[in-house]
Amino acid sequence: MGDDMDLEQAHEFYKDPANLVPAGPGHRPKRPAAMSGMVPVRFPQEMIVTVKRFATQDGVTVSTWIRRLVAKEIERRQPPATSTAPAEQTTSFQAQGPPPTSSTSATVRPELIAC
Repeated sequence: MGDDMDLEQAHEFYKDPANLVPAGPGHRPKRPAAMSGMVPVRFPQEMIVTVKRFATQDGVTVSTWIRRLVAKEIERRQPPATSTAPAEQTTSFQAQGPPPTSSTSATVRPELIAC
């Protein structure tokens, strides 16, 4: 279909099934590397509102904000690395997005955490 075709001409053109066959391979937008797994997590509405506000303040998505927080907690709880440990045994997690700001430190009441 050319740019000079009006709606009626386009309608007639596409009535022919031969004109419905793709002319070439489709082009899908490239997607970033997929995450390796999904874990469904439910939060109370009050917590979701707060997380959305913090994520917006930090300029990241809610998912990125949560991944960053989890990665930070994993790093905090990892045993200290020793010079005798092989490099492949140490684990490092980094969330995408800009570094966190001071507004991301919030006290979360334990009774609001649902896993």
